[in-house]
Amino acid sequence: MQNLKLLIPLALFLGAFFVACHEEDPFENGLKADVSFAGRIIDESGNAVEGALVKAGKESTVTDGNGIFRLQSVRLPAGHAMVSVSKAGYFEISRPYIVEDDALQTVTIQLLAKTQVGLLGAGNGGVVNVPGGPSLNFPANAITDANGNAYTGTVRVFARYLDPSDPNLGLFIPGDMTAETAADEEVFLATYGMVGVEIEGTSGQKLKIASGQEVELRMPILASQLASAPSSIPLWHYDLEDGHWHEEGSAQKVGNEYVGKVTHFSFWNCDAPFPLMQLHGTVYLDNANQPFANAIVRITMLSTGASSFGYTDGDGKFGGCVPKDEALTLEVVGPFDCGSQVFYTQNIGPFSAETTLPPITVPSGQITVLTVNGQLLDCTGQPVANGYAKLELGDSKFFLYSDANGQFDFALAGCGNTTLTGQATGYDLTNLLESSPTSFSTPPSTINLGTLTVCTALAEYIQFTLDGQSFTKISPTGGLDITTTFIFSQDSSQNNGNIQFSFENSGQTGSFPVRSLQTGQISYDLSVGNILTTNVTAYGNVGDLMTGSFSGSFQDLNTGAPHTISCNYRVIRDW
Repeated sequence: MQNLKLLIPLALFLGAFFVACHEEDPFENGLKADVSFAGRIIDESGNAVEGALVKAGKESTVTDGNGIFRLQSVRLPAGHAMVSVSKAGYFEISRPYIVEDDALQTVTIQLLAKTQVGLLGAGNGGVVNVPGGPSLNFPANAITDANGNAYTGTVRVFARYLDPSDPNLGLFIPGDMTAETAADEEVFLATYGMVGVEIEGTSGQKLKIASGQEVELRMPILASQLASAPSSIPLWHYDLEDGHWHEEGSAQKVGNEYVGKVTHFSFWNCDAPFPLMQLHGTVYLDNANQPFANAIVRITMLSTGASSFGYTDGDGKFGGCVPKDEALTLEVVGPFDCGSQVFYTQNIGPFSAETTLPPITVPSGQITVLTVNGQLLDCTGQPVANGYAKLELGDSKFFLYSDANGQFDFALAGCGNTTLTGQATGYDLTNLLESSPTSFSTPPSTINLGTLTVCTALAEYIQFTLDGQSFTKISPTGGLDITTTFIFSQDSSQNNGNIQFSFENSGQTGSFPVRSLQTGQISYDLSVGNILTTNVTAYGNVGDLMTGSFSGSFQDLNTGAPHTISCNYRVIRDW
């Protein structure tokens, strides 16, 4: 049976073209808004990233086993509300959003793995090639530590190329492609290629380019962009703190590359700047009484072919900034995994001033819309405000956030009309509780899940805190292999942040040395540094619980870097 492919709701996907912009102050709109951020952090395979640190203003939290986070309300600039995400092993990212007052703003952000692409001796310098085409040419004796002291050891180079033709670019680019020129003007950027770079020493210490030194950057120009590529193009670097790209220097077109020099590392971008103007509109289904919420609206700039997309809100509205004085195409399209069927298209612009488009009406016969609603209550019948419902429908998963009354109500656009079965599970993020699964099927097109009672302690889990970041794994497994016990988390939606460890044990309680430990890119075994010891408090036959804990400091097997960990486990023995 063919599965119904559903569009992830507005809550869980990022639009990149409706960028935050305003004329008076390129960094902060004068209007403020009280906004709560929630969403999901994923890796490049679309899997959940657990334990990512998410910040907005003075609020912060870490993602759970489904990659979900939810922040308390914080007052931020309405036109430039910043969210930042960090986790060891990934490039840090920040992004500004246009938000409404008293709104729950939901987002999905994809993290890029911080991949080592080369090694070089600081005293000799050398060329490092980045997969995808860029290259970095380091002069000799051009590296210092974070305090500016000369560094002469081995330099580890981490870098990622961001292909301008990637259709999912909006999920993982830093910022929203607004930028500040050297003349303090705010512009929109059309990219000809980006690269993120960080350098470290062999012990993980941060390094930087020495004062007065430059590293040559070569950026490939795509064949599809070569004809339109200018002979000279500004270079831009991204500032994680203010959420803007900043002009610094330029690159020259040499063959099919841009060549320039940089004095520090972050994300660098070869981009053509365009002035901005505000564009607004509303999308309806059939008539003006039925707003089309969560619709994908795609804008393409005809002069460059660059395109980006955003989503309508619950009232079918969209708004933000697009390039000024440029001919554009606007499309309302279906879910990307359904072939991106175009429901509506119109050539618009050029615009020289703020513009509101006439209402856009899409015939509902072209679209499948599934509405899901319900309420999360705790054991005493009180609403679970800080929670979400996980919907598993066909081969898709959706995460629906509860409001102050514990209620959730979302519309999902799809591209099929087949019958599917699914189940919903409620979660309490504050008390780490879950509900029993509730089964449902489609059709009908409106699913009322009723009340999900969230008051059951997790049956088995691994909870651990690594270097101050806390994790809860909800689908562990483990057992005894002759004289060694192995325990690990294996939920396919939680590949990042997973943990596995072993200890020498023949099925008994007591204290035992931890033989090995692996979480993310961090490894430990008995041969390095301090020896971790686990206290096993329960151990039975297959089907019985294995419970225990361990804590302490250890050194990474690969880098020698120090780490601290505390761990509690409650795992049903599988073998």
